[in-house]
Amino acid sequence: MRILKTGLEILHCGMRAEKNMKSKRYNVARACALALCFVAPPLGAFAQQPPAEIWGTPEVVEVKAAPGPAVWHLTRGDSEVWILGTVGGMPDGLKWNKEYLAELLDGTRAILLPPRPSVGVFEGAWFLLTNGSKLSLPRGQTLEASLSPELRARFVAIRERLDQTERRYRTDTPLRAALRLFQDLQDKLDLTRDEPRDTISRLARAKSVPSKPIARYEVLDAAEDVLKLDLEQQRVCLAQSVEDIARQLTHAIPAAEAWAIGDIRNVKANYAESRLADCVIAAVHSVAGINERNVADYTTAIDAALGTPGKSIAVIDIGPLLRRDGVLERLQARNVAIEGPAE
Repeated sequence: MRILKTGLEILHCGMRAEKNMKSKRYNVARACALALCFVAPPLGAFAQQPPAEIWGTPEVVEVKAAPGPAVWHLTRGDSEVWILGTVGGMPDGLKWNKEYLAELLDGTRAILLPPRPSVGVFEGAWFLLTNGSKLSLPRGQTLEASLSPELRARFVAIRERLDQTERRYRTDTPLRAALRLFQDLQDKLDLTRDEPRDTISRLARAKSVPSKPIARYEVLDAAEDVLKLDLEQQRVCLAQSVEDIARQLTHAIPAAEAWAIGDIRNVKANYAESRLADCVIAAVHSVAGINERNVADYTTAIDAALGTPGKSIAVIDIGPLLRRDGVLERLQARNVAIEGPAE
């Protein structure tokens, strides 16, 4: 799921950067600046409250950890991996126990980070130059007029809760409007996607601990396929995005606050993966297996780390970590001992 969101982030981040550009000239320098956003983290995920049955039930020895974000301790032989689960966007300035993470880094030989897109600056620039027009409706058409009465009413209610006017989305395709909703939600709730990534990177540099993504995925082909969705398919995904935003307005901050103190019960109660991403997965063949690949790559990377003596740290989203047939359940099937927080 994370890599699909990263593909969507290609489009979303380009929009963010475009918004911040003061120059209106559409030149190569501007396109390259937008392309640098391709390495941004994926969209946050606090959508519809998930049914309890989506969560896995691996056998975990419950331990009381130091106050702070929940971590899972995996061991096999003389190898260990500490897993830090994450929940997406968090309120800017949220207080959490960074000292505990710093202590975990002592003696660590490597940090395993989420998958990253494999795309160069000039590839990204070319993508934006050749596909930017696909994010705007044909001349004379407007977004809200193109929606069904029911979806229009729901969309208007959400954009008004985000303090936005009709003009903000007027010429957007439904897909671009769906992505813009996430941008406006982040502004409304003052959410940042920089943490805990920035803290992990800073501590790793200070302690000379190398870090690397568990995999690199090609995303441009998938992004191009997403842009090929017809307007009716895009409207279905916009409807899912509206549900995402409605949920996030209520649950994003409680999920992050629960994460900050390691309250897994309330993290699960407030967290779910994006329905917009699920909608795109259902409609675009080239990303149909992305959830399975994500979980499989995490499982393989952590299993490999547990085959090397010493300590590693892995950073992974709560969704693929804890869901049924997720990373923890698969590692348990490989005879990995797991200690984790009580719920």
